[in-house]
Amino acid sequence: MEEKKKYIIENVGRLYMTQGIRAVTMDDVAAEFGISKKTLYQYFKDKKDLVTQVVAFFLEESGKTFKEMADNNAIDSMFLIRKHVAFIFKFYNNGIEKDLKKYYPELYKKVNEVKRERIFTNTIANLKLGMEQGVYRTDIDPYFIAKLQVGRMLYTMNPDFGIFEEYEVNSLAFFDGMMDYHMNAICNDKGKKYYRKQLNKVQNEENN
Repeated sequence: MEEKKKYIIENVGRLYMTQGIRAVTMDDVAAEFGISKKTLYQYFKDKKDLVTQVVAFFLEESGKTFKEMADNNAIDSMFLIRKHVAFIFKFYNNGIEKDLKKYYPELYKKVNEVKRERIFTNTIANLKLGMEQGVYRTDIDPYFIAKLQVGRMLYTMNPDFGIFEEYEVNSLAFFDGMMDYHMNAICNDKGKKYYRKQLNKVQNEENN
């Protein structure tokens, strides 16, 4: 991908995350990057094309995080996901999902299908890895736990469902609460000890 185009896609994605998709016009994009609309349309046919390419780029980037999980200690892999979530929350505005759902329903459906499949398959892989490494319980059903994890990640954290309306669901503190619940349920004593050590380490680093 041409570097200029990639730079635009990546940074427009951040604009969408902070301001929502509808609020960012093609005029805004052209002005943001100091280019003419004519030049912008050489890269993207129209706004729908831009949104489609932005979504595809960020789905690919997030997929890299899941690929890294296979090469790590099972518990460390969970902290890779946490790191990715922490990065997203720096920019995230829930308006982006509302705009996708309202104005680009096909893209919204695709995003949720990809997220659902990734969460499910990678949770099962992580559970099996943790069992092999002796840090997870061996008396749990990976398929069942993975289904629960899909529900937690896609529905519990979605403000549209109003499950935790009194909480700031799109926050790292809320994610940590969910992760803590998950890890304490699946870890054996050895795993819990290591998980606590790693959690304290990253939280201390963030507070300093």
